[in-house]
Amino acid sequence: MPKILTFSSEWLAFLVFFLFISFFIGLSELLRKALNWGPEVTRKLVHVMVGVLVCFAPFILEHSYWALILAVVFTLVNYLALKSKSFEGMHATERISYGTIYFPIAFGLLVWIYWDRNPAIFLTAMLILAFADTIATLVGERVPDERKFRLWEDLKSVQGSTAFFITAFIITIFFYPYFWHFISDSIPSLSIILLLGVLTALMATLTEAVSRQGSDNLTLTMAAAFTMDITLRALDQGTLPYLLFWMLGFALAFWISYKLRALNPSGAIGAFILGTFLYGLGAWAAVLPLILFFVLSSILSKFADRKQADAQMAAKGSNRDIIQVYANAGIGLILILIWYLTGHQYDVIFFAFLASIAAANADTWETEFGSFSPWLPRHILSWESVPKGFSGGITALGTFGGILGAGLIAVSGMLVFPQLQSWLTVVLIAVAGFLGSIVDSILGATLQGKYLCQVCGKQTEKRIHCRQDTSHLGGWTKLDNDWVNVSCTVSAALIFVLLYILIS
Repeated sequence: MPKILTFSSEWLAFLVFFLFISFFIGLSELLRKALNWGPEVTRKLVHVMVGVLVCFAPFILEHSYWALILAVVFTLVNYLALKSKSFEGMHATERISYGTIYFPIAFGLLVWIYWDRNPAIFLTAMLILAFADTIATLVGERVPDERKFRLWEDLKSVQGSTAFFITAFIITIFFYPYFWHFISDSIPSLSIILLLGVLTALMATLTEAVSRQGSDNLTLTMAAAFTMDITLRALDQGTLPYLLFWMLGFALAFWISYKLRALNPSGAIGAFILGTFLYGLGAWAAVLPLILFFVLSSILSKFADRKQADAQMAAKGSNRDIIQVYANAGIGLILILIWYLTGHQYDVIFFAFLASIAAANADTWETEFGSFSPWLPRHILSWESVPKGFSGGITALGTFGGILGAGLIAVSGMLVFPQLQSWLTVVLIAVAGFLGSIVDSILGATLQGKYLCQVCGKQTEKRIHCRQDTSHLGGWTKLDNDWVNVSCTVSAALIFVLLYILIS
């Protein structure tokens, strides 16, 4: 990018950025105390001013690592300020929010990925974060709470989401071409720019709607950036119609899943976002394993729910929410993103993705197959009998289901990925997936939080049972079934990489 302001050293440029951001933070505190401005107003002032300021970074700083240092410094500063309840003009809100921490993290990720790759994406996404998010909040605050909706945890409004979409659309169609002209002489056609604006605004709006405690500062920014990236890539490769077809297909499929109660509203939107990015980043090869996992596991869950409804101890049922969707497939999305950013050059990354989905499928199938077992499950470590649905309980039928589930995902990779022609690699993927589910069972039996219902006397994973708060019985309260599922998929990917290296 051309430099609009030069300094004698990069250190000096970095210091100027640091002082300017610090000035805006201090200004918010001054306005809060001197003029009695509300913390929501001063926080949004900082949000907009810092968002605009950091957009000058590529025009002033020569190297990206200075911007990365800036992101790391303010992530730490904001975290310490939030914990110590300092700078209330920036942090104090009527709700719990970690948005001021997510903001510099989003900036750092955009710098890391797009500083050299396509700074126009980085700058446009930051402006969407700065302005669309702020305008949506200002509009939404005028809507009474009783007219708002809640997809995950944060209250949202139709008016606020509409304002966000319009603002994000306008920013994309005007600023992306403006920033792009600094990089290339070719400007996309008006129809492409309008389509880019619609898709970017849509994905960012949906991501902003399913947020929790300020997480949208990170997720909407990355969603906007990735949408621009995959849309422009599909345009270059001539696959844009396929991307649009799959987006429509995912929208229809997950709407039907919501109607069938396989997904709740947050789960349906989260799955649509997940499916869109998996296809955009990894094409058909990344989508088929996800479809097999979701469709077959949902069918099994419904049968298991009907057969063993009274025996379920799990905190959540088959009506999956957004957390369950990403607890099972979030690691896979990260691996596909890494595979995409490395130019799809390293097959081992894709194989690790398959292993993570194989683990999620194995874990689900173990539970659902096990619910049909005529015998009580055994504790995976002590081998004592435990109730059905107990985390860490295993059965012979459930173990068979886990092996079958992991193997199915591994074999599916051969259908969509021509480079996967070795049966040894397929076996390694299946083994890693199954072992990941074993890690899940061990963590569920030992470290996962467990509770006792004071009404019926049953042990459960639920914090509320029989409509009453449960008492903590053991394990880590922060380690629930969702985090155990994340550990399951992470461990499967790592186990596969280790086995692959050893065999190679």
